[in-house]
Amino acid sequence: MRQAQIVQSVELSTIAHATDDLEKTQVALTRLLPDPLKPRQVFTRRYLQGHYGNPIVTFEAHLTDPADIQEFTTFLRQQLSQSDKSNIARQLDRHTDDDGNLYIRIDKQKILLGTTELSQEDAVRVKMKFTKFSGKATALMAEYLEL
Repeated sequence: MRQAQIVQSVELSTIAHATDDLEKTQVALTRLLPDPLKPRQVFTRRYLQGHYGNPIVTFEAHLTDPADIQEFTTFLRQQLSQSDKSNIARQLDRHTDDDGNLYIRIDKQKILLGTTELSQEDAVRVKMKFTKFSGKATALMAEYLEL
């Protein structure tokens, strides 16, 4: 597997609303990282205001170092169930865009419970940018998902 070559960057992001515990959100995000990245402060927080004046906090991380990308993509692939990987592969058109990005949403609450599971609600968004210089992006994504 040539992950370090085929994935150019990784972005992780989530939103915490006024009713969310920011520290639990940080814990969930940290659990989504492989051990070598956990001690580093890879997530930045932005404090925003919602339409009705409610506080919203966004958490974002951008991984561009090839070693960090390799660590994260390997870890995520190991954490996802074969069923989830198969679901992504079967519906690849719903998880990708024309720019070579793969989008995966992982249940924030399940991460706190120690599992990595796909979800559309209350999720951590993972965006992986696949290089177009190593082949067709969708073929590289399928290779990443080990199909």
